[in-house]
Amino acid sequence: MAENNIERVLIGGADIHGQFRAKFIPSWRFDKEPEAPMHIADVMAIMDIEDEMMPRPAGHTGWWPTWESGFDDLDAIPDLSTLTPVPWIENGALVLCDYYDLDHQPLPAMPRNVLKSVIARCEAMGFEAKMATEYEFFIFRESFETAKAKGFRNLTPLGEAVTMYGAERAHADLPITQGIEKACAGMGIDIEAIMAEGGPSQFELNLTPQSALRAADEGFLFKFAVKRVAEQFGHFASFLPKFGSGEFGSSLHVHQSLWAGDRNVFYDGSADDRLSSTARHYIAGMQKTLREFTAVFAPFITSYKRFEEESAAGTQVAWAVGNRTTALRAVKGSEGATRIENRTPGSDGNSYLVLAAMLAGGLWGIENELDPGPAYEGNAYADESLERVPSTLAEAVEIFAQSEVANKFFGEEAVTYFAESRRWEVAQFNNAVTDWELARYIGTV
Repeated sequence: MAENNIERVLIGGADIHGQFRAKFIPSWRFDKEPEAPMHIADVMAIMDIEDEMMPRPAGHTGWWPTWESGFDDLDAIPDLSTLTPVPWIENGALVLCDYYDLDHQPLPAMPRNVLKSVIARCEAMGFEAKMATEYEFFIFRESFETAKAKGFRNLTPLGEAVTMYGAERAHADLPITQGIEKACAGMGIDIEAIMAEGGPSQFELNLTPQSALRAADEGFLFKFAVKRVAEQFGHFASFLPKFGSGEFGSSLHVHQSLWAGDRNVFYDGSADDRLSSTARHYIAGMQKTLREFTAVFAPFITSYKRFEEESAAGTQVAWAVGNRTTALRAVKGSEGATRIENRTPGSDGNSYLVLAAMLAGGLWGIENELDPGPAYEGNAYADESLERVPSTLAEAVEIFAQSEVANKFFGEEAVTYFAESRRWEVAQFNNAVTDWELARYIGTV
């Protein structure tokens, strides 16, 4: 704190939607008791994506803050390993928290706690999970206010050309992508690669492999940093997974491996594809639970617009080696590079729950020694015999709620809480009258 002349600390963490809920604490207060709980009213846990209170669902018996309970405090306990200076806050820092109740028990439904509980199961099996996230997103030559005034339609891109891996586009956009890179470096987050993606103003930035919790923290903070840096340039960044039909969507690809000490247990140098039996069990578990966890990988209504055919969105329930038409892709290489990539999640996913879901499915596969079958070859999108992920949030959330694996690894309280929050999203959409409906029906019915 002294070395960085810190005057204020942003303390908080992710809510169920992946939003950063926090408040500033002056440095003198934080210095005095850095590990002391910060109190946040539990109403935070029932705010939807637009800050409307989600009422307790009918018949719900689990944890759900209400007016009747008085909206008591939660204890937000700082995890001091996450304390970092923040470049865009003058003399500022931030620290992430874990949420506890007033009896000093972790709240099992909160996203970071869910991931920590799955990691504990992983460690009990003798493994350390390492993961790396790849985020895609759009930046527009608009402020949020001008974008909103346009109804978020016909937004001005940074550049008109669609140049996937385009060096000219990468050079032209270097000031802002370099700004993101420097902001992340200032928080101890390394960016491994920066590239122009397939849509105008679309980028992909790859983070480095980390332990699972650190990877989720970095993913959460990366999204926060991208939006703040874009604002500094007078621009607007969005991780919305789809802006229009036929256009490129934005994904969250996650690379993962399990380690026992210095050994990658996914690696078998004697196998043609370099994959061990443990890796195959892990793949099988993720494959068999892909549909069950789709509500986590695609948590909003718009998430499912990304699941178009031949969109590289990981919709086909299959695995392959090096093949990007399947949801799961094994990457073979040296021991350090052998890993499994899950391509189903969208960029709107909550990093804590996304990583927890993948790890849960994979560990379940190892526990039960599941067989994924042979690696798929060819264009999986053209194979009508393959199962697909759910096509709507309404369908996905009911599959998730009934999932034996989700309830076992996340816990029933976390599953119910997340499921009800998604049912609320579905209900809000079903009650809305969209521009498409007005344009199509208003003059003809």
